[in-house]
Amino acid sequence: MLNKNEISLIRKFNRQYTNTLGLLNKRVFNTELSFPEARVLMSINQGSTPMNIANKLNLDASYTSRIIKKLTKLNYVQKSTSATDARSKNLSLTANGITLLEKIDTDSDVQIQNLIENLSAKKQSELYQAFETINNILFENDGE
Repeated sequence: MLNKNEISLIRKFNRQYTNTLGLLNKRVFNTELSFPEARVLMSINQGSTPMNIANKLNLDASYTSRIIKKLTKLNYVQKSTSATDARSKNLSLTANGITLLEKIDTDSDVQIQNLIENLSAKKQSELYQAFETINNILFENDGE
């Protein structure tokens, strides 16, 4: 079991990384979306139902529903009735939603490149290996 100092170091990293990525900002990059809204948009891109998205992102179903309603109103998401269950809705991105998601992905890639660009190739490799280790230990069954 980790001691208090070790736990404190992990929490310090989480706070610093959250600040570095701007996760506490009201908007993702220069879009009209909040971080949770952008995450829902990303999940919809993989094809899903509102309930699956709420479960996957560990969000309240009514909160997820409000986000989906906003994304639909902004013409980023479209709903269609499930072929197997008329009570269920399938979600997909509109052309506008795909364009916005591509912008967010590009901006996210640039953000990480800017974060590591001053590191040597060796340090970049070490950083990547550290993230790979963290992902394997904490999220090995997550599939993302």
